[in-house]
Amino acid sequence: MWRFDGPVAVAELAKLHANLSAGLLSRRVLPPIVPTARHRWVTSNASLPLDYSTNSVPTDAVRCWAEQRISADIDPEAGTGWLLSAAPVADGGTVVSLVCSHMVADGAAMVAAVERASTGVSVGDSARLGEKPSLVDSVASDIADTVGQLRPIATWLAGKSAQAVTSVVRPAADVAPSPSEASIAPDGPSRTDVPETSEPWSPPYVVVSCSASEWASAAAEWGGTSNTLFIAVMTSVSAALGRARPGEELRWSLPYNDRGSTEIESNSTKIIAVRVPVPDPADRDLTRIRKASKTAFQEFSARQASGASTQAVPLNLVQMLPDAVARRLPVPADGAEGLCSNLGRLSEDFVSIGGVRATRVAARATFSGADADFARQLGGGSTAWATETDAAVTISMHGMDPDRMASDEDVRAVVSEVLDRWGIGHEFW
Repeated sequence: MWRFDGPVAVAELAKLHANLSAGLLSRRVLPPIVPTARHRWVTSNASLPLDYSTNSVPTDAVRCWAEQRISADIDPEAGTGWLLSAAPVADGGTVVSLVCSHMVADGAAMVAAVERASTGVSVGDSARLGEKPSLVDSVASDIADTVGQLRPIATWLAGKSAQAVTSVVRPAADVAPSPSEASIAPDGPSRTDVPETSEPWSPPYVVVSCSASEWASAAAEWGGTSNTLFIAVMTSVSAALGRARPGEELRWSLPYNDRGSTEIESNSTKIIAVRVPVPDPADRDLTRIRKASKTAFQEFSARQASGASTQAVPLNLVQMLPDAVARRLPVPADGAEGLCSNLGRLSEDFVSIGGVRATRVAARATFSGADADFARQLGGGSTAWATETDAAVTISMHGMDPDRMASDEDVRAVVSEVLDRWGIGHEFW
């Protein structure tokens, strides 16, 4: 979501929409002919029309308006995987929304698509995906894809066989965990005892914009970066909500994108796990989080370079399984408190539409239909995203603990209290 202090010309929105329609978001997913092959992307010649409303959105209802942009018409199988919307806001500004299926694009791919559409260089990008192949070409391509997918599966099976042999030859007590294994399997944090709610519940959705200058000053003063301050804020929020105690540690998942400028993949995000200490409320030292983050990134880079995989079951194998079997697989649980996704400083091409610059930009990923049982299955916690413009650092957060995060108002109060600790001015959407 972009928030503009003034109007944005409809003609400029239509131009952005046309360029997005020619870009890599305009893709359609096709099922394979050979069941063990992956689905394929082809260019889409369809797109949902620009959703422009002349009715003003109340200033305190922007998040509600955003929720209503999540449409069932967004369907990658139909080639309509995204929707661009806009409306005036009662305070005289404009709000613009781009909703996209995560199948079509991850966060970095969405940012890249908008940047290219903003400059007009995206025209023809969609055509690079190609049209639907003939039956013969589809079968040949599917067979080749299956063979390619079997290689990493064979490597994984060989590794499992080697581990089995090792466990037979050496007693289990003599096999010490590697440093990385030891670092990601600690005792879990302490949770405050609260009654399990039986009330209807949906994940609280909070968006807060912080003064960019005060955010940067706080990060520098306490020995950190914008990203470590983001992690520190979310860690303190979790502690204040009763999900951990000072002196313990929380594990956060940090998305990392290694997409090349010419790559056309829809998703290329990797997850890096970092364990950070839970501070006392008065402790604002960021150096420990900075050190922990640096270590996590170095270990991730080393694993990438060695080709090592930390997946319990390779995704290559999972996608080959029939849906009925895949549904029975256990939901992966890595003990993470949640997600801290920092999109960083957004470019001029991204924050501007028709020469008008957005003062604040909010980004998030959302799962329609998440209820209390689903949240408890994931282990609670929270998911948060941060973006930065000249004026503001904006954090969007979903609370995923139905028993400690009952409402938007509950979470807002805690987020506000934590930001006040750091002396950072803020305003909720």
